[in-house]
Amino acid sequence: MSKLILLFIAGFIGLFLRFIFLGEFELEQLMLLILFPVGSILVYVIMKWQYDKDKAFEPGLNEEYYVTHLGDRVSSTFKQMYNGKVHIGTYQRFYNKWWKRVVADTMKSPGIWYLNLKFSFSNGDNVVFKGVEERKIHRDPEWLIYRNGEKIGFVRTRVEYKNKEILNKNLYLEYKENTYHYQASMIGSQTQIYKNELHMATADRLHGAIYELKTNNNYDEEHLLFMGYILFNYLFGK
Repeated sequence: MSKLILLFIAGFIGLFLRFIFLGEFELEQLMLLILFPVGSILVYVIMKWQYDKDKAFEPGLNEEYYVTHLGDRVSSTFKQMYNGKVHIGTYQRFYNKWWKRVVADTMKSPGIWYLNLKFSFSNGDNVVFKGVEERKIHRDPEWLIYRNGEKIGFVRTRVEYKNKEILNKNLYLEYKENTYHYQASMIGSQTQIYKNELHMATADRLHGAIYELKTNNNYDEEHLLFMGYILFNYLFGK
């Protein structure tokens, strides 16, 4: 939506300057420009529908593990987290400056631009993934993890290329001297999760915008694994 509005503003300024300096005005070009704000209204309606689905999500009968609905990756709309049918909390994306939201909205890969996430759990814990050095453009962005204001971990990413094409997408979450490795290839939507090379969980898009994480056993750090998977999806859009 922001991209359409920016195109309209740029085009209108161009038409105005052309009329001022050259005295030329074409009604057809103005009518074409008007299509941009009309299109932005249509995009907003679709986005609003997606916001509402994220916010009101409840798991279905076949969704038994950690699950969420992540259709919108740009707005600050609250999204739901469930473990089976038990609601465990909410999360949202946030920006330090309003214009950073506009930049993210206009980019092809919004997850790379100014991504910060806040998780609020039913037990009272608040966890924040805060981007490192937002002023710099990172090919492989990084985050610091805070729980209730205390730094507890770090996240780094690495994308593997072959012949200029993306081969694998990797996210490494460091927590309590352990490394949790999230990996997904360009083929399929599954994400495999390892702890110090030991396979712990498989995550996947079930259908539509519903994403699920299934652990091999019961782990104390399951909430952390789920948050890492949500960050992974914001970033790579698997």
